[in-house]
Amino acid sequence: MFQRKMMVLRCLMTVMTIVVATQTTCRNCSYKGGNYLYLSSFEAEFDECTREVCYCKCNGTAVCPPERRYSICTNCAKCTHPITGQLINAYSTFSFVNHCFRLSCLCYCDGTYVCPGATKLVDCD
Repeated sequence: MFQRKMMVLRCLMTVMTIVVATQTTCRNCSYKGGNYLYLSSFEAEFDECTREVCYCKCNGTAVCPPERRYSICTNCAKCTHPITGQLINAYSTFSFVNHCFRLSCLCYCDGTYVCPGATKLVDCD
């Protein structure tokens, strides 16, 4: 009976050691304002129309593979790139050059876009 109790005690100590080691070496992740438990998976907002499935590594790093993103918007129109004519998804960003300025734009759900950021190009006349 004594040997059985010692064996159970050794097993319990081994489990406790593994738990303590994991808790001291793993850290939770902070990602886009949220805190997530280490070694867990979670979803986060990538942009207004896209969510991403992520996981928290033991070292506290959040990993969000691009192939795990999915769209949550429906019935949005696409914007048309003013130079290339390429269709751009709603809530995506794009840029183009116009008269020595690089314009950074955002496509809205109704198919319109706004370009609030303009940067003057160096060595451009």
